Amino acid sequence: MSKKKDKMDKADFAEWLLHRVVDPDRASELVGDQLEAHPNAGQFRFWMSITQLFLIFSRRTILGIVVSPIAGSLVAVAFLIWDTPQAPKWLGGSLTSLVHLWLCMFAVSILLWLATVFSLVRFGWRSTRTGIALMAAVLASTSTNFFRGEISVVILTMLWAGFLVFCISSKTRRRALGSVSGAILAGWLTGFALAVSSHDPNSVFGKWQGLSALFLIPLVECGAMLSLGRKSESASPVSS
Repeated sequence: MSKKKDKMDKADFAEWLLHRVVDPDRASELVGDQLEAHPNAGQFRFWMSITQLFLIFSRRTILGIVVSPIAGSLVAVAFLIWDTPQAPKWLGGSLTSLVHLWLCMFAVSILLWLATVFSLVRFGWRSTRTGIALMAAVLASTSTNFFRGEISVVILTMLWAGFLVFCISSKTRRRALGSVSGAILAGWLTGFALAVSSHDPNSVFGKWQGLSALFLIPLVECGAMLSLGRKSESASPVSS
């Protein structure tokens, strides 16, 4: 009885681990195949097989986490070729207000492009998350460069409103928007925490704050996107 229970616990944990990189049914199928193929295999051999499967199915995730901060930042910076620095009249011509607002908008656009690249690598072009992230990233980068005039603000507001209506008109798009928004929020909060910790002389990051941000923010953001996307999928009706 104890041996059977240990086997079930082993299978449950293996399924949970593989569920991080594949859907639940596929994870259960893979674990079942391993148990059937090696019914008398020891713990070491079983977990080596599970680890190998985990790495195989994690390649796109790992590639996305590595590529997204570089490619996302480059795309966000590429939009700056349209930028003509000037203080907006609707902000009272304040250069300080311009800098603060511009930096916030530019940071959001980088996070959105990071999410877009990661989703593209991990889920492909046909993913709803990729489409939603791409539209939001384009709007954010456009807003960063053309928000200074009153007419531009009105047009951009209408575009954002249309985008939100488009997203909330479908359950699938709503979930995709929630996944992308949660990932952006997670990345933003991580960056904020790193910025705050930089003023602490006893911070664990210390002088490595910039390097930590380069790796930690994408890791947290991509992890949040995976987790939130998985939760939304598991919450969807089986019959749909």
